[in-house]
Amino acid sequence: MTHATPTERLDSVIISPVASIGEAIARLDKAGTGALAVCSSNRKLVGLLTDGDIRRAILKSRMLGEPCASISSLKPIVALQPVGLADALRLMNRHDVNHLPVVDAEGILHDLIMRRDLGAKIELEAIARQRLEGAVISPASSIADAMALLDKAGTGALVLCTNDRTLCGLLTDGDIRRAILQGKSMDAPCETIASPDPMVAPRFIPTGEALHLMNRHDINHLPVVDAENHVVEFLLRNDLMADVRLDLTAVIMVGGYGKRLLPLTETVPKPMLPVGDRPLLELTIQRLRRSGIRNVSLTTHYLSESIVTHFGDGEGFGVRLNYLKEDHPMGTASGLKHMKKSDSPFLVINGDILTGVPFREMLAYHRKHRAMLTVGVRKYDMQVPFGVVECEDVRITKLQEKPSFSFFINAGTYLLEPAACDYIPDGQPFDMTDLIQKLLEAGRPVISFPIMEYWLDVGRHEDYQKAQEDVLKGRI
Repeated sequence: MTHATPTERLDSVIISPVASIGEAIARLDKAGTGALAVCSSNRKLVGLLTDGDIRRAILKSRMLGEPCASISSLKPIVALQPVGLADALRLMNRHDVNHLPVVDAEGILHDLIMRRDLGAKIELEAIARQRLEGAVISPASSIADAMALLDKAGTGALVLCTNDRTLCGLLTDGDIRRAILQGKSMDAPCETIASPDPMVAPRFIPTGEALHLMNRHDINHLPVVDAENHVVEFLLRNDLMADVRLDLTAVIMVGGYGKRLLPLTETVPKPMLPVGDRPLLELTIQRLRRSGIRNVSLTTHYLSESIVTHFGDGEGFGVRLNYLKEDHPMGTASGLKHMKKSDSPFLVINGDILTGVPFREMLAYHRKHRAMLTVGVRKYDMQVPFGVVECEDVRITKLQEKPSFSFFINAGTYLLEPAACDYIPDGQPFDMTDLIQKLLEAGRPVISFPIMEYWLDVGRHEDYQKAQEDVLKGRI
């Protein structure tokens, strides 16, 4: 039976205090947990490092070579092992924290609980335990008995167990359908047509990890087992998919000409250029869907027919698509004025951006700072290839040999409150940069969200080539 062990899962969220901030950024991006436990070599907890700590460090221009412990919380809120899920949730709510390290009496880390999973996990555990009661069958029961129980359970699969709930296999409705087509006797034991070695998950697996496991192996049923291989829960992918939806709509700007990528864009709009085996825009929509975003609007102009033909209403890509076609290019913000008014913040992203930005965390950040508009920013380092001379009149005051300067650039990813659209004028070209400037002049809060995850603007030939290489290397 194949699953990641609790030890392997814990290892993925642990980092050494002496590891650099740069290493922590890479580890955090890979872990996808929003925080890392800073531990010594024996797993003794030293501190907690959140993505918020890293983003603040980036905004303060901290060197990425500095040890990550220098920006971590060294006295985080912790829970003593063992801790129940309900108790953990109460503790996190009381201290308003999103990550809770679980330690023993010696301070050794045993788990890192995430609040984003916890509330749903408590409810899901109760459902999964209750469902298990009606979906367990003996391996010796007949296929006919299994058919009757499966119809009653409505789960699409049954868990084969011994009397002490030791897992023996998994029987799906597909297994039964194949048995019928093959002319199997309905009196035969159901274990003869079941999968004897199904994919399983360890007890207390976070909801997000369970869904990732099911998506990766394309399975719809996941028995959850304890250390002795006793089944304790039965998860269905449909339950988990509903849990990870994000209350956020998205707008993708895909109307540009892509002139810098000529001649590639003579007959193909830039968002439809293939990156690997799929169009660039399909990768972006896939990223939104995996983040829980289901409603997406596309602002189109140049060669819009090819986009509409490929994506249609979006049903085949797991989203609902709406289109706004501009007869003339009106800038990156003008089309927002004509979108259906939203009651909550919405995401705007350039159609030529590939990014791993965590939209859920970006939304929480936006709300925490009560922003009217949040701009995703990316740190950009530029080195002058010559020695720089500073002068006062004719006198040289300072020499710098090939200095490096850091800037924050606009990363083409935004979160807006609906009221921000009131600042967009009617009937004239208007870009997102114009909107930002108007909001600043009006004294409305515009904040930056540092993007430390994967990010690439596919606007030039060399960038397009890099995207192809990154796909092959598994970075996208």
